Amino acid sequence: MENLPNTYRLKQVLKNYFEEVDGILGVAICDRDGFIIASEFKEGDDEESDSVIGAMSAILDTYIDRIKSEFGTKGSFFNITMMGDKKFAYCSQGPLSILTTVADQSTSDIELKVYSEHIAGKVELILDGNKDVSPKIPEIIRALAKTRAGSLQNMAGEYSHKLILTGDFQVGKSSLIRRFVKNTFEKDYISTIGVQLSKKIVDLTDKIKMNFILWDIGGQIRQMAPYRTKFYNGANAAFIVIDRTREDTMSSVKKWYEDIKNSIPKNIPIVLVGNKSDLVAEIKISEEDIKKVAQDFGFHYILTSAKSGENVNDAFLYIAYRVIETL
Repeated sequence: MENLPNTYRLKQVLKNYFEEVDGILGVAICDRDGFIIASEFKEGDDEESDSVIGAMSAILDTYIDRIKSEFGTKGSFFNITMMGDKKFAYCSQGPLSILTTVADQSTSDIELKVYSEHIAGKVELILDGNKDVSPKIPEIIRALAKTRAGSLQNMAGEYSHKLILTGDFQVGKSSLIRRFVKNTFEKDYISTIGVQLSKKIVDLTDKIKMNFILWDIGGQIRQMAPYRTKFYNGANAAFIVIDRTREDTMSSVKKWYEDIKNSIPKNIPIVLVGNKSDLVAEIKISEEDIKKVAQDFGFHYILTSAKSGENVNDAFLYIAYRVIETL
């Protein structure tokens, strides 16, 4: 994938978007001035495609100034506008692009938001020069779209959520938290001894705020065993993080899973996180291997890169929605 031009990568991402979401008629990636960088339209009737292209161009011309005035240079936003019998969804996850989706009325707003935010995040990474961004849409995004379409519509308020990150030393737990909380990455490795706490408040919907309390558990599985029950106490969910370049970290998944189950009496959502996916030439643990282990234990999985940020927000947001579903 390394030598493929940006246009090809962007096209592949947009095609996968089409395949995942019913009702999409057209989608375009444009810069903050409304210039279209890449686009994809539903195959079929040429007249209908021309109509969608025309409508998209017209609405971009009309709304680009409004987008600038309302959202300015904000890193991220999502907005849906109705025009005739079509929905126009605008989404940005950074300063380089705006993803515009044209869909018919049968497409749910929730689905448009979940997929738009994920796709827009990939687009930003590609435009920012990351060459190993996968065009595939993770299974966890499908689960997230279904979760958000559930009972959350009638909920409101601010909630707290204790998430523990477990896994062997140097798998990238601290880096994942730093990427999620501060959107930064540090190359130098400093081992977490014991536990480190971080916090972040996220607007899950316009009515729901989630206060993430993130517990970064040191990877010394034997040395810290006497203390971990205290660290785990009160956790609503857990990540088991592995380093895809080190096979031994996959072998430890069972130990960490048993450690969690023995320390927390109730069932909590767990996600297996395959980190360091950007190190393509060094990867020794395939997605199929990760998927099989996740299925064996009965939890979801996601492939991430703390270095580039790929899929990191998706992992944290998915687990937050799973937690809030149980409240």
